[in-house]
Amino acid sequence: MRSAKISEIARHTIGAMALVFFGFMPAYASAAEDGITFGSALKFSAGLASAFLIHEVSHEVVARLTNIDLHWQIGTLNQPLSFTYNTDTSSWKGFALNSAGLISQAAGAEIILQVDKIDKNDAFVRGMMTWNVLNPIWYSLDYWFIHSTNKKNGNNFQGDLEGIEHYTNKATADGFALSMSAIAVFQGYRFLKTQSWAPNWLKEDFPGMSLAPLPSGGFLIGYEFVF
Repeated sequence: MRSAKISEIARHTIGAMALVFFGFMPAYASAAEDGITFGSALKFSAGLASAFLIHEVSHEVVARLTNIDLHWQIGTLNQPLSFTYNTDTSSWKGFALNSAGLISQAAGAEIILQVDKIDKNDAFVRGMMTWNVLNPIWYSLDYWFIHSTNKKNGNNFQGDLEGIEHYTNKATADGFALSMSAIAVFQGYRFLKTQSWAPNWLKEDFPGMSLAPLPSGGFLIGYEFVF
């Protein structure tokens, strides 16, 4: 039974990775000088999977630190792994648990951008950044409009952002979703500038682009136009 469950989880995970891979790998490789190769495709897929697992492992780490007993189970194609736990816990523990995945993605993406020794044009790194940039945006859009990964039915909820709303309030969840999306967009822009196939106008350093935390929570993206 256990091996069958692991196998089913693996199929769901591979399916989700394949959807993102076939959607975005051609955009990276078709404009690159070396084009798509079997090896680069595997590395790109491994990068996607690694970023996905970092997100999920972050939930587990916080759960262990806060003594929350997580139970992992098979999800769906849009959420290959899901977890359940006793929701009767403090608000700060619930917030920490549900926010851990997206925060870890933002932190991981920032490390990639800041460390010069990391090859930004490596297929594995491109895969990680694809997931780190697109997943927070997708999660936010799902929370606001689609309600596939994030669902709520009475006192029952599913999804990280619905969990944040459950332990805080709607305004906090909206602010967190907007902040994570803004950070992802800004990080994606900065990552695209490092790509070998990026046009010269994108690689230029535009003055005045900044990302600053707000005292009330969240982040503010600013752009200064010089006349």
